[in-house]
Amino acid sequence: MSSAEDALKAMGLSVEEVLEAEEELREQGRPRRSDPRVCLCGHAVARHTTVNGITFCKPARMECPCKNCRPVLEADDTRKFLRRTDGGGKLHALTRGMISHVETGKTIKWVVDLKCDRCGQNDENVVPVPVTQSGQATTYATGFDALLCHRCRTEV
Repeated sequence: MSSAEDALKAMGLSVEEVLEAEEELREQGRPRRSDPRVCLCGHAVARHTTVNGITFCKPARMECPCKNCRPVLEADDTRKFLRRTDGGGKLHALTRGMISHVETGKTIKWVVDLKCDRCGQNDENVVPVPVTQSGQATTYATGFDALLCHRCRTEV
């Protein structure tokens, strides 16, 4: 096995050149922060891609069925939003990611008005809920999510 210096020499670089470049980068500061937004599905917007009008969400090795990227939060650390949706409210991936920010003292900020997607009221508490394509609340991830007030969440 060769030394790191030998490996750099093989590329035509010297240790001094690379150290100088590293120092320049440090002086410039950190590169621009990545996208801090989080989708209503509970995963980072940066983990969504759209190809030919079809949205895919792949937060990690798992795949999320999200069919429409809708940014609702800005977070200090989008890596905390790698949870799975097991229902609405406290069981939703968005809520579970938010609690991890509480536990670590990080901040989040809503970038949408908190109002019910069904009735439009904003005087009641709304929570993220997985819904069917027709808007019926479910207990499993469907690819469609909504912010619903308690009354609209429990209506049949």
